[in-house]
Amino acid sequence: MPKSKHMLPFHDHPLYIFDDDQSWLCYICSTNEKRGLVYICMECELVTHKECVEPFLNNPFQCNHFLKFFTGSPFKSENQHCHFCRKNLSSLYARCTICNTSMDVDCLKNPPPLTIFQPKHHEHSLTLLSRLVTFTCNACGLEGDRNPYVCLACNMMLHKDCIDLPRVISINRHDHRISHTFHLGQGERDWECGVCRKTIDWVYGAYKCSRCPNYAVHSKCATRSEVWDGIELEDVPDEDEEIEDPYKVVNEQDIIHFSHENHILRLDESCVKDMRCEGCVLHINGEPCYRCVECDFILHKTCASLPRKKRHLLHNHKLTLLVDEVTFQCRACKINSNGFSSVSEPFRHDLHPHPLYWTLEGSKECHACDTETKNPLCCTVCDDYALCMRCTTLPRKVKHRCDDHLLSLSQGVGNASGDLWCDVCECKVIASECYYTCQECGVSLDIDCVLGDFYYLKVGLIGPGLEVLANNGVTRPLCSGCEVRCKFPFLARDTTTQEPVCYFCNINCLHYH
Repeated sequence: MPKSKHMLPFHDHPLYIFDDDQSWLCYICSTNEKRGLVYICMECELVTHKECVEPFLNNPFQCNHFLKFFTGSPFKSENQHCHFCRKNLSSLYARCTICNTSMDVDCLKNPPPLTIFQPKHHEHSLTLLSRLVTFTCNACGLEGDRNPYVCLACNMMLHKDCIDLPRVISINRHDHRISHTFHLGQGERDWECGVCRKTIDWVYGAYKCSRCPNYAVHSKCATRSEVWDGIELEDVPDEDEEIEDPYKVVNEQDIIHFSHENHILRLDESCVKDMRCEGCVLHINGEPCYRCVECDFILHKTCASLPRKKRHLLHNHKLTLLVDEVTFQCRACKINSNGFSSVSEPFRHDLHPHPLYWTLEGSKECHACDTETKNPLCCTVCDDYALCMRCTTLPRKVKHRCDDHLLSLSQGVGNASGDLWCDVCECKVIASECYYTCQECGVSLDIDCVLGDFYYLKVGLIGPGLEVLANNGVTRPLCSGCEVRCKFPFLARDTTTQEPVCYFCNINCLHYH
């Protein structure tokens, strides 16, 4: 039974005091422990231990005003979110009717500190201005609408989260460490962010490289989980890792590459042989390359120059170049391969006039295959142009048995009638998407028909009991999976069976078998 009824300043309804042995779930401490007297509102069902609410009854909040407690959802005219953490208000919340701010129980019990002093980040104490006020954060350059921490001595305002920004970090877009500054300062030209490629306002804070005078990154871009590994490097010695060169120079024409150490490779500026690079597994196509003087080993000049270790925009740690010919599926483009290759920024594609960057702008439609893609490579000049990683890595020129000439990657060019048909599968080719064509004969081929699933795998054994073969015989073998003649330039064969011989035209047929 209630002991007495009171009107208290922290609530608009009368409160009854109970002191019996019954357990009540307190709205403030979220427990049903027996702690003596309990306040209960019969109108809105507010329940709280007397000892839980007394600190707010006898002491004003940070704003020097006393709070009122409410249950249920706020009125439509009131803010529906906590003033500090911005979570939706529900169940119990406290409100300062003078400041017109509300807060949930968690922030009520653990409010942000009134002052913060972190000499590693700033030499003066920072004071909380707990109110709705529009400001631009001096640490990140982004706008805020409430609760800045202020340094009156330096005329600075900061988001609370930005006070703890790491001072020195390494990101996957740059070879050197970058350091945070509260004032970027004017450069020789407008600052461009090394991640999103948008302009940085030099008045505010950002990360910059002490070795590269024109390299800077937005504070929020640099600390994204896709860019930074989360490790603070201040006070950690900056020791350059010694990385071996990919090859040793013998003379102006000859090298010894680490992937083929027993023989010398010789430079050929215009190789005409129909051979495939042992690195990227694509055809040489007359490009500069290094050829072995004793065997058929050959590398594109660009592939031979790939570093043994490098930072890459798709991973937060350094990647090591492996050449042990293990078959793997690339996590980015989903292509199966046993070679090595790399995509780096700025990326230049033959079908677009501007460089492409991995700007982390969310999902966009790939301009080459019309597939919705998360975080594709984007053009910073043409807002709607983007390429998925698979289309980015498509070979520009290929050889195919249906034509004597090299086929070129093309897009958006139809014939006189406006229709294009694939000479392999005899299906309609969508001209707005990428396809292969012969500039001399007018032949058009669908990308999947030209490449297939095994195009990026070297001919030979790719695993226990499985080898890749060129599909260049007089007759095309019958696939043991789909039971259709293999139309792709490369196919797989099961070496564990002799009669009948099992061929597979793609990965799905191989898995099905």
